[in-house]
Amino acid sequence: MKLLPETKVSEHPAQLLLVDDDLSLLKLLSLRLESAGHEVVTAESGPEALEILKQFTPDLVLSDLRMDEMDGLALFEEIQQSYPGLPVIILTAHGTIPDAVQATRCGVAGFLTKPVDKNQLFSLIDELKGTRPVDTSNKDYPDVLNRSPLLVQLMAKQLLNEAANRLESQANGFAPEALELLAKTPWPGSVRQLQGVIEQCAGLTNQPMITAELVNRILTDETTDLPHLSEARAEFEKAYLIKVLRLAEGKVTKAAELAGRNRTDFYKLLNKHGLEAARFKEEAKSVK
Repeated sequence: MKLLPETKVSEHPAQLLLVDDDLSLLKLLSLRLESAGHEVVTAESGPEALEILKQFTPDLVLSDLRMDEMDGLALFEEIQQSYPGLPVIILTAHGTIPDAVQATRCGVAGFLTKPVDKNQLFSLIDELKGTRPVDTSNKDYPDVLNRSPLLVQLMAKQLLNEAANRLESQANGFAPEALELLAKTPWPGSVRQLQGVIEQCAGLTNQPMITAELVNRILTDETTDLPHLSEARAEFEKAYLIKVLRLAEGKVTKAAELAGRNRTDFYKLLNKHGLEAARFKEEAKSVK
């Protein structure tokens, strides 16, 4: 009887130290990693992990973020002091943008939320093991986003969810070409720079899917003087209202339905941008 789904064996088997104070999850993830060909040593706490590291130097450390004795970031800081250059991937069921930003700014190699997508986890392990051999003598920790295109894509998705909620944007994902473009882009400003680009994407799109064309336009314009995001969003909002009013031939009820708003909210938006529906009624009549 198979206890776990069949897993493809990794092309870059790694020695891993897995740290989690939830014993059931620790055992389950350990079995999944071993089924992919990795060698796994487990620890039930941060202090235990540090003791193990005195005798065993893994290729990577995977640690839960929320643990009682020592959380994942505290463990990472200890590892960075004693074993500089040893990559650490943070796993958490409490995944938030602040957690991810703090983790990546500290220099962790990856940040994934539970339940962990095994394909994303295995890809990140393979990438770190296969393209970046551990150099424990190197005290310079390169920028995390420039090291890991996969992490750029994962962070972009999380940042888009946060920005879309905050800006009431329709955006809920990226076209594959858009993600590929983000992953290939250098990020000298790290997470803050990526977050700025994603916020512009969410604020300027009127579609659920962020296109590569929009990402490219924003990246190209990054070297020029940009308006504040609130100004850019207001400009887009006004252009969108004009388009809707023209489609509805100036009929407010129809325009509000097209925009997914009630009449009261729609009138408020028109007043905000100094638009009069009557103008578009006249415009429609002159075209006929």
